[in-house]
Amino acid sequence: MNITKYGHACLIVATEETTLIIDPGELTELPDVLSNVVGVIVTHAHADHLSQSNLQKIRDDSPDFVLYGVQEVIEKCEDIVAKKQVIDADTALQVGDIDISLYYLDHEIIYQTSPCKNLAVKVDDQLYYPGDSFHVIPDHVRTVAVPLSAPWLKSSESIEFAKAMNADVAFPTHNGLLNDAGHSVMNNWIIKGLEGNPTTCKFVKSGEEV
Repeated sequence: MNITKYGHACLIVATEETTLIIDPGELTELPDVLSNVVGVIVTHAHADHLSQSNLQKIRDDSPDFVLYGVQEVIEKCEDIVAKKQVIDADTALQVGDIDISLYYLDHEIIYQTSPCKNLAVKVDDQLYYPGDSFHVIPDHVRTVAVPLSAPWLKSSESIEFAKAMNADVAFPTHNGLLNDAGHSVMNNWIIKGLEGNPTTCKFVKSGEEV
């Protein structure tokens, strides 16, 4: 299984048989060719995670993919994607040869209340991506995507989430709003916070494999 990060918060998971795309939002430039896409998961309806133009691009290359999302996501994509599944509870799926667990959650609070529903995603035992949350699951996964920059987070929360997940490798996501200086500062804090923890930090640029 290969996991490749694109842009702000998009991950492309590929096996020999299946390609799965998570959160191809507005701050993501997708690769030119997107063949054999079986499923797309959009964790919530905010534009940095949901891009109608990116979904159209995926549809043009792989017209039979299934979109998985909360009700608000599905409603916004009604005229774009033919095959859709609303997720409104914790759900287990098989997408091609990939086992998926989806956790139905509140988006982290930005100001006083949560703005919407959000999905966290576990891919086999290889990857956990919490969407816009710090939801911790008890399962051990090899890699965890750690949100790094948003109106709803503090660096201490990112560090505590990475420590609590206790994965083999932690890598940053939700970091498209950071410039080079911001990346350097946040990356250093994650490294410092994980000192003495068995989790290794890996900082990947857009288009690089996790």
